[in-house]
Amino acid sequence: MNAVIEDIERSGETELPDGSRIRIHSQIGPGSGRVIRNAVQIAKPRLACEVGLAFGMSTLYILDAMEAAGGERLIGMDPAQHDPTWRGGGLHNVHRAGFAGRFEFHEESSHVVLPRLVVAGTRIQFAFIDGWHTFDHTLVDFFYIDQMLDAGGVVVLDDVGYPSIRRLCHFIVTNRDYETIDAELLPVQGVWQRAAKSLLQRALHPLVRDNFTPDAKARELEARVNQAQLIALRKRSDDRRSFDHFVAF
Repeated sequence: MNAVIEDIERSGETELPDGSRIRIHSQIGPGSGRVIRNAVQIAKPRLACEVGLAFGMSTLYILDAMEAAGGERLIGMDPAQHDPTWRGGGLHNVHRAGFAGRFEFHEESSHVVLPRLVVAGTRIQFAFIDGWHTFDHTLVDFFYIDQMLDAGGVVVLDDVGYPSIRRLCHFIVTNRDYETIDAELLPVQGVWQRAAKSLLQRALHPLVRDNFTPDAKARELEARVNQAQLIALRKRSDDRRSFDHFVAF
Protein backbone atom coordinates (compact mmCIF):
# COMPACT_ATOMS: atom_id res chain seq x y z
CA MET A 1 0.00 0.00 0.00
CA ASN A 2 1.21 3.51 -0.81
CA ALA A 3 2.93 5.26 2.11
CA VAL A 4 0.66 8.33 1.89
CA ILE A 5 -2.44 6.15 2.28
CA GLU A 6 -0.85 4.41 5.27
CA ASP A 7 0.06 7.75 6.86
CA ILE A 8 -3.45 9.17 6.51
CA GLU A 9 -5.09 5.99 7.79
CA ARG A 10 -2.73 5.80 10.76
CA SER A 11 -2.76 9.47 11.79
CA GLY A 12 -6.22 10.58 10.70
CA GLU A 13 -4.52 13.66 9.27
CA THR A 14 -3.79 14.97 5.81
CA GLU A 15 -1.15 17.37 4.56
CA LEU A 16 -1.99 20.62 2.75
CA PRO A 17 0.14 22.25 0.02
CA ASP A 18 1.66 24.68 2.55
CA GLY A 19 2.99 21.74 4.56
CA SER A 20 0.52 22.08 7.44
CA ARG A 21 -1.39 19.04 8.69
CA ILE A 22 -5.09 18.98 9.58
CA ARG A 23 -7.61 16.37 10.67
CA ILE A 24 -9.01 14.72 7.56
CA HIS A 25 -12.78 14.60 7.15
CA SER A 26 -15.41 13.52 4.61
CA GLN A 27 -13.11 10.76 3.38
CA ILE A 28 -13.85 7.13 2.69
CA GLY A 29 -12.38 4.64 5.15
CA PRO A 30 -10.37 1.41 4.82
CA GLY A 31 -13.54 -0.67 4.35
CA SER A 32 -14.51 1.37 1.29
CA GLY A 33 -10.89 1.26 0.16
CA ARG A 34 -11.08 -2.54 0.21
CA VAL A 35 -14.16 -2.48 -2.04
CA ILE A 36 -12.44 -0.11 -4.45
CA ARG A 37 -9.31 -2.26 -4.61
CA ASN A 38 -11.38 -5.37 -5.26
CA ALA A 39 -13.40 -3.60 -7.96
CA VAL A 40 -10.26 -2.36 -9.71
CA GLN A 41 -8.78 -5.87 -9.59
CA ILE A 42 -11.94 -7.23 -11.23
CA ALA A 43 -12.23 -4.49 -13.88
CA LYS A 44 -8.47 -4.18 -14.56
CA PRO A 45 -9.02 -0.73 -16.07
CA ARG A 46 -6.68 0.82 -18.56
CA LEU A 47 -8.55 4.10 -18.13
CA ALA A 48 -10.80 5.10 -15.23
CA CYS A 49 -12.91 8.10 -14.25
CA GLU A 50 -13.73 9.69 -10.88
CA VAL A 51 -16.30 12.36 -10.01
CA GLY A 52 -15.23 14.29 -6.91
CA LEU A 53 -11.81 14.71 -5.27
CA ALA A 54 -12.00 16.43 -1.83
CA PHE A 55 -8.83 15.39 0.07
CA GLY A 56 -8.23 12.63 -2.46
CA MET A 57 -8.52 9.50 -0.34
CA SER A 58 -10.65 7.56 -2.83
CA THR A 59 -8.38 8.83 -5.61
CA LEU A 60 -5.36 7.40 -3.82
CA TYR A 61 -7.05 4.03 -3.35
CA ILE A 62 -7.99 3.93 -7.05
CA LEU A 63 -4.58 4.98 -8.32
CA ASP A 64 -2.75 2.60 -5.98
CA ALA A 65 -4.94 -0.30 -7.12
CA MET A 66 -4.59 0.69 -10.78
CA GLU A 67 -0.82 0.77 -10.48
CA ALA A 68 -0.87 -2.78 -9.08
CA ALA A 69 -3.25 -3.92 -11.84
CA GLY A 70 -1.26 -2.32 -14.68
CA GLY A 71 -3.72 0.53 -15.32
CA GLU A 72 -2.66 3.68 -17.11
CA ARG A 73 -4.65 6.77 -16.15
CA LEU A 74 -7.43 8.12 -13.94
CA ILE A 75 -9.48 11.13 -15.10
CA GLY A 76 -10.75 13.20 -12.17
CA MET A 77 -12.93 16.29 -11.81
CA ASP A 78 -13.97 18.62 -8.99
CA PRO A 79 -14.79 22.34 -9.34
CA ALA A 80 -14.22 22.98 -5.61
CA GLN A 81 -10.73 21.54 -5.14
CA HIS A 82 -9.23 24.93 -4.18
CA ASP A 83 -12.14 26.25 -2.14
CA PRO A 84 -11.75 27.05 1.61
CA THR A 85 -12.69 23.49 2.58
CA TRP A 86 -10.33 21.35 0.50
CA ARG A 87 -7.56 23.95 -0.13
CA GLY A 88 -5.89 21.87 -2.83
CA GLY A 89 -5.35 19.00 -0.43
CA GLY A 90 -6.53 16.30 -2.80
CA LEU A 91 -4.18 17.25 -5.62
CA HIS A 92 -1.36 17.64 -3.10
CA ASN A 93 -1.90 14.10 -1.83
CA VAL A 94 -1.88 12.74 -5.38
CA HIS A 95 1.43 14.49 -6.06
CA ARG A 96 3.14 13.44 -2.84
CA ALA A 97 1.99 9.85 -3.36
CA GLY A 98 3.81 9.84 -6.70
CA PHE A 99 0.69 9.43 -8.83
CA ALA A 100 0.66 12.78 -10.65
CA GLY A 101 1.73 11.23 -13.93
CA ARG A 102 -1.29 8.90 -13.87
CA PHE A 103 -3.89 11.51 -12.89
CA GLU A 104 -5.63 13.84 -15.37
CA PHE A 105 -7.52 16.47 -13.38
CA HIS A 106 -10.25 18.89 -14.52
CA GLU A 107 -11.19 21.63 -12.06
CA GLU A 108 -14.68 21.80 -13.53
CA SER A 109 -18.12 20.40 -12.78
CA SER A 110 -18.86 16.83 -13.86
CA HIS A 111 -21.85 17.90 -15.98
CA VAL A 112 -19.37 19.92 -18.06
CA VAL A 113 -16.48 17.44 -18.20
CA LEU A 114 -18.33 14.15 -18.71
CA PRO A 115 -20.22 15.09 -21.91
CA ARG A 116 -16.94 16.37 -23.33
CA LEU A 117 -15.29 13.03 -22.65
CA VAL A 118 -18.20 11.19 -24.29
CA VAL A 119 -17.99 13.35 -27.42
CA ALA A 120 -14.23 12.67 -27.58
CA GLY A 121 -14.96 8.92 -27.72
CA THR A 122 -13.41 8.14 -24.34
CA ARG A 123 -13.73 4.52 -23.19
CA ILE A 124 -13.29 3.56 -19.54
CA GLN A 125 -13.37 0.32 -17.57
CA PHE A 126 -13.87 1.69 -14.04
CA ALA A 127 -15.60 4.71 -12.49
CA PHE A 128 -16.16 6.14 -9.03
CA ILE A 129 -19.06 8.54 -8.41
CA ASP A 130 -18.88 10.79 -5.35
CA GLY A 131 -19.85 14.26 -6.52
CA TRP A 132 -22.84 16.48 -5.88
CA HIS A 133 -25.35 14.29 -4.04
CA THR A 134 -28.73 15.37 -5.40
CA PHE A 135 -30.60 12.69 -7.36
CA ASP A 136 -30.55 14.61 -10.64
CA HIS A 137 -26.85 15.47 -10.51
CA THR A 138 -25.86 11.90 -9.67
CA LEU A 139 -28.17 10.51 -12.35
CA VAL A 140 -26.48 12.75 -14.92
CA ASP A 141 -23.07 11.55 -13.69
CA PHE A 142 -24.14 7.93 -14.07
CA PHE A 143 -25.76 8.52 -17.48
CA TYR A 144 -22.57 9.87 -19.03
CA ILE A 145 -20.29 7.40 -17.27
CA ASP A 146 -22.44 4.55 -18.58
CA GLN A 147 -21.98 5.93 -22.11
CA MET A 148 -18.22 5.47 -21.70
CA LEU A 149 -18.08 2.30 -19.57
CA ASP A 150 -17.23 -0.91 -21.40
CA ALA A 151 -19.32 -4.01 -20.75
CA GLY A 152 -17.60 -5.85 -17.91
CA GLY A 153 -16.53 -2.55 -16.38
CA VAL A 154 -17.36 -1.51 -12.82
CA VAL A 155 -18.88 1.65 -11.37
CA VAL A 156 -18.65 2.33 -7.62
CA LEU A 157 -21.04 4.74 -5.91
CA ASP A 158 -20.37 6.22 -2.49
CA ASP A 159 -22.83 7.43 0.17
CA VAL A 160 -25.57 5.00 -0.83
CA GLY A 161 -27.14 5.77 2.54
CA TYR A 162 -28.27 9.12 1.11
CA PRO A 163 -31.86 8.69 -0.17
CA SER A 164 -30.92 10.33 -3.48
CA ILE A 165 -28.00 7.96 -4.15
CA ARG A 166 -29.93 4.93 -2.92
CA ARG A 167 -32.82 5.65 -5.31
CA LEU A 168 -30.40 6.01 -8.21
CA CYS A 169 -28.92 2.61 -7.34
CA HIS A 170 -32.46 1.20 -7.25
CA PHE A 171 -32.94 2.48 -10.80
CA ILE A 172 -29.64 1.02 -12.00
CA VAL A 173 -30.21 -2.50 -10.68
CA THR A 174 -33.84 -2.67 -11.84
CA ASN A 175 -33.67 -0.88 -15.21
CA ARG A 176 -30.13 -1.51 -16.42
CA ASP A 177 -28.06 -4.67 -16.81
CA TYR A 178 -25.80 -4.12 -13.82
CA GLU A 179 -25.06 -6.56 -11.00
CA THR A 180 -23.82 -5.95 -7.47
CA ILE A 181 -20.35 -7.43 -7.01
CA ASP A 182 -19.29 -5.93 -3.67
CA ALA A 183 -20.32 -3.40 -1.05
CA GLU A 184 -19.34 -1.84 2.23
CA LEU A 185 -22.35 -2.35 4.45
CA LEU A 186 -24.11 0.25 6.56
CA PRO A 187 -23.69 0.08 10.35
CA VAL A 188 -25.99 -2.52 11.91
CA GLN A 189 -28.38 0.13 13.27
CA GLY A 190 -28.92 1.58 9.80
CA VAL A 191 -29.53 -1.86 8.30
CA TRP A 192 -32.15 -2.70 10.93
CA GLN A 193 -33.95 0.60 10.36
CA ARG A 194 -34.08 -0.09 6.62
CA ALA A 195 -35.23 -3.67 7.23
CA ALA A 196 -38.09 -2.50 9.49
CA LYS A 197 -39.19 0.03 6.90
CA SER A 198 -39.05 -2.64 4.18
CA LEU A 199 -41.20 -5.01 6.22
CA LEU A 200 -43.81 -2.31 6.71
CA GLN A 201 -43.82 -1.50 3.01
CA ARG A 202 -44.28 -5.18 2.12
CA ALA A 203 -47.17 -5.45 4.58
CA LEU A 204 -48.91 -2.48 2.98
CA HIS A 205 -47.90 -3.43 -0.56
CA PRO A 206 -51.13 -5.30 -1.51
CA LEU A 207 -53.20 -2.32 -0.34
CA VAL A 208 -51.47 0.35 -2.38
CA ARG A 209 -50.15 -1.47 -5.46
CA ASP A 210 -50.24 0.41 -8.78
CA ASN A 211 -48.21 0.58 -11.98
CA PHE A 212 -45.41 2.41 -10.17
CA THR A 213 -45.03 -0.15 -7.37
CA PRO A 214 -41.85 -2.28 -7.64
CA ASP A 215 -42.52 -5.98 -8.16
CA ALA A 216 -40.98 -8.80 -6.12
CA LYS A 217 -37.88 -9.08 -8.33
CA ALA A 218 -37.22 -5.35 -8.11
CA ARG A 219 -37.65 -5.38 -4.33
CA GLU A 220 -35.16 -8.24 -4.05
CA LEU A 221 -32.56 -6.34 -6.07
CA GLU A 222 -33.20 -3.15 -4.12
CA ALA A 223 -32.83 -4.96 -0.78
CA ARG A 224 -29.14 -5.50 -1.53
CA VAL A 225 -28.72 -1.80 -2.25
CA ASN A 226 -30.47 -0.86 1.00
CA GLN A 227 -27.75 -2.54 3.06
CA ALA A 228 -24.89 -0.66 1.38
CA GLN A 229 -22.91 2.40 2.30
CA LEU A 230 -20.71 2.08 -0.79
CA ILE A 231 -21.52 -0.27 -3.66
CA ALA A 232 -19.71 -1.71 -6.68
CA LEU A 233 -21.83 -2.52 -9.73
CA ARG A 234 -20.57 -4.42 -12.79
CA LYS A 235 -22.00 -3.60 -16.21
CA ARG A 236 -23.01 -6.88 -17.82
CA SER A 237 -24.01 -5.52 -21.24
CA ASP A 238 -24.51 -2.32 -23.20
CA ASP A 239 -27.90 -0.62 -23.22
CA ARG A 240 -30.38 -2.43 -25.47
CA ARG A 241 -33.66 -1.17 -23.96
CA SER A 242 -36.57 -0.10 -26.11
CA PHE A 243 -37.22 3.64 -26.32
CA ASP A 244 -40.10 3.41 -23.82
CA HIS A 245 -38.61 0.92 -21.35
CA PHE A 246 -39.50 1.40 -17.68
CA VAL A 247 -39.44 -0.88 -14.64
CA ALA A 248 -40.91 0.52 -11.44
CA PHE A 249 -38.26 1.06 -8.77
